Parts: sequence; C-alpha cells; structure tokens
Amino acid sequence: MSTRDHVIRVLRGGEASRIRFTIPAGGGLTINAARFRAVARAIENNHIQVKVVTTFPAGVGALYHPDTNTIETPPLLGRVSDGLLLHECTHAAFDIGHVGIVAVADEAAAYVVDALYFRMTGLQRPRWNAQLHALAGSVADGLLRQYQQGSPGVPAVDTALWLALGLFIMSHPVYIAGPAGHGGSYLHNG
Repeated sequence: MSTRDHVIRVLRGGEASRIRFTIPAGGGLTINAARFRAVARAIENNHIQVKVVTTFPAGVGALYHPDTNTIETPPLLGRVSDGLLLHECTHAAFDIGHVGIVAVADEAAAYVVDALYFRMTGLQRPRWNAQLHALAGSVADGLLRQYQQGSPGVPAVDTALWLALGLFIMSHPVYIAGPAGHGGSYLHNG
C-alpha cells in the first residue's frame, strides 16, 4: 500500500471516525470525522500532497505546510506515526476549511487528536509521554470518560486543561518563536 493510500485509510479508519470534541476556540469549534474525511477527499483530489520525509527538526515528528498543501510524514510504521499523521491532518483540516483559529489552539486541538488516537489504539503511555503529548493525554482522558458514559452530542474539552495545554504550547521550545508562541495564526487559505 502506498503512503498516500495509508494516509487515506487512517483518515477514514475507525479511530478517526470516533474522534469528536469541541474546543472553546473559534466560537466553539468541533473536531470530528467530517474534518478527517474532508482531508481524505483533498488528498484523493490531489489538493493535498503526501510526502515521506525521514529528517525533521528536533521535537517534530511530522509537518503540514499550508503554503504548499503538503503533509510531510515519516514512513508510516505503526500507531505512533499514524497518531502524528492525524495531528498534521488536523492542521490540514483547519487550512482547507478556512478556519479562523489562533495557532496555539490549532496546535492544542492537533495534540488532543493524536492523544485520542494513541489512547483509542491502546498505545502505552511510555511510547507517547513527551510533555505536550502527556498534557494533551489528560484532555483526551476527560473526553474518553464522556464517550464511555454515553454523553449525547459532541463533548467539550475541559476548559482548565485546555488552557493549561495552550500555555504549555506557547512556552515550548518548538513553538515559542513562531505563531503559536506569540498569539499569531497559521495560514488557512485552503
């Protein structure tokens, strides 16, 4: 299976189809299967390209470039890389949807998505316990509790944990000098 086909399969897979939550950013923005299916369609229609890359900057596991509509991913070899892929696909979904959201909220939502994927696939925490992932995991745990209780509708993230995640992202070395560190936004021009 080609990497492109694998990406589409992950975007349409069971875990991505079960991810659903709202965030306080963007006036109550929802992240759900429809966003991932839109990214899958954009890849199928060659609006978004998928490129395998083996070298990334320190602390970076994959990238989405909105200026070229390109997802850069390491070779997809398991749940960790698939979760990081969904993280980048969250950025792609905001881009192609022209979503007005600040970069720190964009990143926080993407971290919650990858944490949900890691948890839903049974990936043990020692394999994804970097500080950003661990804090996003706390947000994901709250959402999973709501899923398990059968809460109707789309659950909202815990606001206090969401704000803590955002503050941590803003001060993290990977993000501090960029838009997520100083309140800017990423390019969302579709």
